[in-house]
Amino acid sequence: MDMQITTSDIADKLGISRGTVSKALNNRGRINEKTKKLVQKAAEEMGYKKLKLRSYVGTNNPANANNALSIIIRDYQFGGMYWSVFAKSFEEEAARKGYKFMTNIIDAEDETALRLPKSFSGSLPAGIVTIGPINEAYYRRLKSSGIPVVFVDTAHNINDAEVIGDTLFSCNREHVYEMTMHLINKGHKQLGFIGTDISCRSFYQRKEGFYDALKASSLKVIDKYIFGAGAGEPVVGIREWVTSLTVFPTAFVCVNDYYAAIVKSSLNEIGKDVPRDIALCGYDDDPRLSLSYPELTTVDSQVGYMGRRAMQKLLWRIDNPDAPYEVVKITSQIYYRHSTEGYVFN
Repeated sequence: MDMQITTSDIADKLGISRGTVSKALNNRGRINEKTKKLVQKAAEEMGYKKLKLRSYVGTNNPANANNALSIIIRDYQFGGMYWSVFAKSFEEEAARKGYKFMTNIIDAEDETALRLPKSFSGSLPAGIVTIGPINEAYYRRLKSSGIPVVFVDTAHNINDAEVIGDTLFSCNREHVYEMTMHLINKGHKQLGFIGTDISCRSFYQRKEGFYDALKASSLKVIDKYIFGAGAGEPVVGIREWVTSLTVFPTAFVCVNDYYAAIVKSSLNEIGKDVPRDIALCGYDDDPRLSLSYPELTTVDSQVGYMGRRAMQKLLWRIDNPDAPYEVVKITSQIYYRHSTEGYVFN
């Protein structure tokens, strides 16, 4: 029952702002002792047991348990170099601000059951950042916990006006639109798109950017060259799909660099060369692939900067709990390299 009680419930009961409740429970900010005791008493009576787990004495004292921030990530995303770059820059920024952080890994069972990380049962973090795709219900579960949260990416069906917390994105749609238009202006008229079952908004936006460019150029979407537009098309199916094709587009736009690398190796298996036969581009400028595939045209998603920016936004949200939610879009740069620029029309 206690997990259903939020700071908003306490605020409604007392007729005060959610920000005042948050400050009283966290021992943070300027608030008189009478109000603080009133809020804490109401919280205990209503079953807000998280009150007993908190030991906030001041947000900038690293010795306090409340100075731990949490990154939450799905298990299949953890361990890759891409998100490691994010975590490193987040940690460095946290240290500069007098915070430490912990990484909490959730699996499919946790996500479906809407279970908070086990570490939260001992001492709640001062704030949470989620990275990568997690389902919408889990985002809302985190939101209901009353802990300040910033989302890096979100569920695909949540638009800017419907976000349930501060959210950070790359300019996904805009950059893929520009990259696809570049291919079209070079003469490509039959283009393919490689994604997977679109579950996160970043991937969805990248697909939309591709479609937008085709529409703006009066080109039709060629369904037989599209992988990942609907359900049931996971990443493990890319190789089989590519190698089963009998006709090919002149260029593939991939939702990320990892998928682009799979496409390239799959094409090699059937005697197709990039860029001699097909132009290819990805997204993210993924450090995992920068050494093995340096010639890939891609977008630098600024993952290191994203880590620092997420940390800054989380601290701002902790200090401004009642402010309207913000959507932050990080601009970047497209690197046009040999995988597209080396293609020559016959």
